[in-house]
Amino acid sequence: MNKTKVMITAILIPVLLSTSCSAELFPKALAADTQRIVEDVRQDNDDVFKEIQRNINLVTELKAKVQEAQISGQAISLNEVIRDIEKIATSYEKLAGQKEEIRKEILKRVADLDKMHSLVDAEIEALNQRKTEYLGQLRLLDTTNPEIYRTRQKALSQAVDYVDQQIALWVKFNEIEDGIIIEMTDIQETIDSFLSMIESSAIVFREGWNLLVLVRDINNALSLFNEDLPRIQQLTSDMEKSWGNLDYLVNNLVSISTVGIAK
Repeated sequence: MNKTKVMITAILIPVLLSTSCSAELFPKALAADTQRIVEDVRQDNDDVFKEIQRNINLVTELKAKVQEAQISGQAISLNEVIRDIEKIATSYEKLAGQKEEIRKEILKRVADLDKMHSLVDAEIEALNQRKTEYLGQLRLLDTTNPEIYRTRQKALSQAVDYVDQQIALWVKFNEIEDGIIIEMTDIQETIDSFLSMIESSAIVFREGWNLLVLVRDINNALSLFNEDLPRIQQLTSDMEKSWGNLDYLVNNLVSISTVGIAK
């Protein structure tokens, strides 16, 4: 699409310099409208593309953090990973719900381009008619006055040359229009695959999130056995051991108090 846009811009400048365009259609307006439609398609979906890119970047960052933690032996915060995975899953679910709006917007732009394409053909036909008229005037020039003949012949010849250049520009523009329409039409399959991938990503990330939450919940439940119970056992033993320390304190303090030293 970028290459097509560059080509449109490249032919737009010389078209603006032409002064022989028909009153029914102005190349500047048509070229600008074409570029606007292409830009609108990108603009309307730019937020979608950015959000998907943020999701891709986030899961890439999460992978890097986990890999780094594994290498360094650091603890991994499962809750933080779960939180970020849920953000991604929710994002894809929201985008999946917008798929028909995205599709309709693009199809609307394709219809606009189809309509403009017919106007380009009409302009080329009008230019060819004007060229024919100029050539006809050239053939019928009055040679009675050499100076008038010379200047009129030069003017008409130059006008024909300008019209030829305009036709060449419109032919090129027509080819670009064809390219845009073909691209926008063929992109139907690409868009379908794109929207399907969003829906698939929503499913995958949601189930991945479900799995991580289950792992966390099971770990929390099992922590009673693999963390809390051993700690309880240790604390039970330590509490009993502390009785000896208490006995030492009590006996010594009582003994000291008996001889009248304790205060």
